[in-house]
Amino acid sequence: MRLEFSGAPEIAAPPDQVWKRLLDYKFVASVAPGVESVEAVDDRHFKVVAGVGVGSVKVKFQIDVELSDVVPPKRLTLSAHGKAPGSALDVRTALEVEPVAPNRSRLRWDATSEVRGTVASVGARLLKGTAKKLTEGFWRTFAERVGERSD
Repeated sequence: MRLEFSGAPEIAAPPDQVWKRLLDYKFVASVAPGVESVEAVDDRHFKVVAGVGVGSVKVKFQIDVELSDVVPPKRLTLSAHGKAPGSALDVRTALEVEPVAPNRSRLRWDATSEVRGTVASVGARLLKGTAKKLTEGFWRTFAERVGERSD
């Protein structure tokens, strides 16, 4: 099942601060729903363990994350490939940081996900609703937390 979401929250922080937080894997993991652990392989590759529940189906994904097309402090692409017993997940998210006013930024994001297996079998509406809530909630929380913690 293919899912697509996008958003463009405004953040009460300058672009360089938003960029710094995007590259801070511990910060990103702290606002990501269901993340149990994250380990840096290097500055562009990460291993993540995350639990996800859709309806009565609960799975724990082992996820490989890669940052590519990195153009500091403007844009990057985040790709993730995850496996759980009976399920698989591929996500590609394009991120762009732009200034909108002094000490304010807009973070444009477009995410495309491909979900297969048990998680996808719970029904399109339920999966889409849960994925939309988790994805949009993550970026909203990220924007709020970066704004609170701007240096």
